[in-house]
Amino acid sequence: MTGTVIELSSHNEEHTIALGERVGSALMPGDLVALAGPLGAGKTVFVRGLASGAGTDPREVRSPTFVLHHVYRGSRLTLHHIDLYRLGPVAELQVLDIEGLLESGAVAIEWSDLADLRVFDPARITIEALDDGARLIRLEEPALPRLAAAWVHDR
Repeated sequence: MTGTVIELSSHNEEHTIALGERVGSALMPGDLVALAGPLGAGKTVFVRGLASGAGTDPREVRSPTFVLHHVYRGSRLTLHHIDLYRLGPVAELQVLDIEGLLESGAVAIEWSDLADLRVFDPARITIEALDDGARLIRLEEPALPRLAAAWVHDR
């Protein structure tokens, strides 16, 4: 990691969605959010918040594990939701045309640690499940300082 890390905790799914919504409300076309964390940590739940902030009903968000890519056309922003869990070698990233997707909206990528996304200068978010069921959510900053500002606003 290269910048400051901001950590917040979430004690339930609704709070995780609310944290994601803060970040989603600050997203702009060309932004990439790289999500990492173990299976069941809450990456898709966080994307529900991103989608809500983009102007999409969060109930529409589904894990793209088996289809690799979902598109949510929000009232404010189009959000591309990608899951790399089943993707093979990094070379297959070209098939997803991330550069083209970034031109038409923001991109959220689950299992981002399976690929080298540094060229896109993503905001990196890591979600860790704690023993008590809570989640520790980390945002690496300053890749997208605007998102960090939304993240900590009214903690």
